[in-house]
Amino acid sequence: MKKIFISIICVFVSVLAFGQKTVGYTYKPLSAEGCTVKFSVVHQEGVYYIITSVNSDRLVFNDLPILMLKTFKNEVIKLEGKSLSSTTASTGVMVGNIMVPVTEIKALAQFPIGKDQIEKLQDGVCKVRLSTLPLTHEREFDKDKIGKKLYKMFHNVLNSEDDF
Repeated sequence: MKKIFISIICVFVSVLAFGQKTVGYTYKPLSAEGCTVKFSVVHQEGVYYIITSVNSDRLVFNDLPILMLKTFKNEVIKLEGKSLSSTTASTGVMVGNIMVPVTEIKALAQFPIGKDQIEKLQDGVCKVRLSTLPLTHEREFDKDKIGKKLYKMFHNVLNSEDDF
């Protein structure tokens, strides 16, 4: 029984480690301003894109959003993108005898990125700024959480196209 449990854990960990198609973080300074941001990589018609998803209770992208990434070498990557969609889901939570409404918004945008900008990602990302409404989302990191992973994802996408 113990061997089966250990083998199931090993399979689960390997799926998480090697099957990851997104990278992201959760930022919750206050519950009303918290959000989850995820990044994924796409290559379409010769152009590389970073697809960004923001789940929160109020943040949405404007029509022409801007994603700024600052590397640990103080280089700034500024990407001008396009808002793809915003969806809203409303539910309720019972607190005692009171129904409290909970709304979650999922905003999606794509940002084209050049190969020279992709190379800068391997230095790691120390700051992210997204032009969202009603307020700008900004997050700083002490250690790299997304830069090197995005860089690897770009190279995995490039290698998967060459393997066809």
